[in-house]
Amino acid sequence: MALTTDLLKANAATAGLSDEQINAIVEMSTNDENTVIAKKTGEIYGGLDADILAASGISKNGTEKTFDYAKRVIGEIKTQAGNAAELQNQVSELTKEKTRLESVIAKGGADAETKRQLEQTKADLANVTKEFTDLKAKYDNSESEHQKQIFGLKLDGEFAKATANIKFKADLPASVTSVLMNQAIEKVKAMNPEYIDDGNGGKMLAFMENGSPMRNKENNLRYYTAAELVERELKAMDVLDTGRQQKGAGSQGGQGGNGGGSGTVDISGARTQDEAHEIIAKQLLAQGKINGSKEFEDAMQKAWSDNRDVIKALPIR
Repeated sequence: MALTTDLLKANAATAGLSDEQINAIVEMSTNDENTVIAKKTGEIYGGLDADILAASGISKNGTEKTFDYAKRVIGEIKTQAGNAAELQNQVSELTKEKTRLESVIAKGGADAETKRQLEQTKADLANVTKEFTDLKAKYDNSESEHQKQIFGLKLDGEFAKATANIKFKADLPASVTSVLMNQAIEKVKAMNPEYIDDGNGGKMLAFMENGSPMRNKENNLRYYTAAELVERELKAMDVLDTGRQQKGAGSQGGQGGNGGGSGTVDISGARTQDEAHEIIAKQLLAQGKINGSKEFEDAMQKAWSDNRDVIKALPIR
């Protein structure tokens, strides 16, 4: 999230900076965020291009945009399907002709020309049947791979959202947590994920076991979500930061335990001012507030103000 003027002025460490200095920091933060977003977007489209190529065998044209590339590939696959239908008609007609000629011969009309026509028809039928079979197999495989790739992209998006708020123990290096997270995600992905009707005309992600969606006994037997399953796997590894839960009511977390009376945020797990800001932002996003909106900024300032004493006692980083 890019830094804003209000956030910098609300932070004790930067409140004393001049307007010129604050504006420079805001501009650099915005530019940095735009660079990160652009890089990530490029990676996503690059991966999609590779997936389309692997599924279809059709290469991208130079600077062709991914959207145009996908449309062209789909068009070519549809053309292949049309060609397959035409070949199917040819197979049908040649089969009829073969049957007719065999009937003529069986009734005694086996002159040299009729026999020649029968042999030619058999050869043509064999060739067209092979061409049809090869083309249909290629089309079916392309369609199947395309659907797999689309499902994979949707699934990756689900897990990106599901793991956004997961917090590991502070003593674990990023190189380790990255491996652990990937292991947990891959294990959950192997639990037969499938999109099913949500009862409201839409679709929802469920994880199937013996033909039925898995249900969470700790959440009123509702269907397990991707986030719940990933967290379950990581809890079993004992690598999650449970600091916030351990500091609940009765601890000495002060205002940080309940958001300073705001009832909207809990920063008791924060070890630094930076972490407090990150925790508040994540909780506001989880409440449906849009990053950068006035509602989000107002809620951020209120949460910061409500927890001012707790936050000031923390080191900046």
